Amino acid sequence: MSLQVLPSQTVDVGGKISFGVTARKPGYLLLVDVDAEGRMSQIFPTPELLARSDGRDINLVRPGVEFVVPTSASRQQGFEYAVAPPTGSAMMVAILSERRVQLLDLPDLPRKLQGQAAALSYLSAWTSELRVPDDGSGKLVSNNWSFDIKSYTIK
Repeated sequence: MSLQVLPSQTVDVGGKISFGVTARKPGYLLLVDVDAEGRMSQIFPTPELLARSDGRDINLVRPGVEFVVPTSASRQQGFEYAVAPPTGSAMMVAILSERRVQLLDLPDLPRKLQGQAAALSYLSAWTSELRVPDDGSGKLVSNNWSFDIKSYTIK
């Protein structure tokens, strides 16, 4: 999976930003922002966007096709990503789930994550513990996850 921060990896507070993701296999995309103070928040999909959507596959990424967030459908509904403080170095984490997952109950961080490797290690260990409902049986099962992380600077 590959994540791009658009239009660039340096953005001003108040500026609009989007994200492009491509993957080699199908999956369900979740975007998690790690701000300059180390706080994590899921920015896609949001509960509000899920409530307004008409389908279960709002975050389904197809192989080889760039998936841009916000999507054109969500832009028509007024969804945009405007960069907010704090300023400094932040990270966007793209998480691709093999099974349908749309919301994560993100853990509180024990400390500020220092760099992409620490963020990837922390999230990889955390997601390996998660169990998701099987579509057929409803039983909780393990899942396969893929990650990409891009740093960006907020000025």
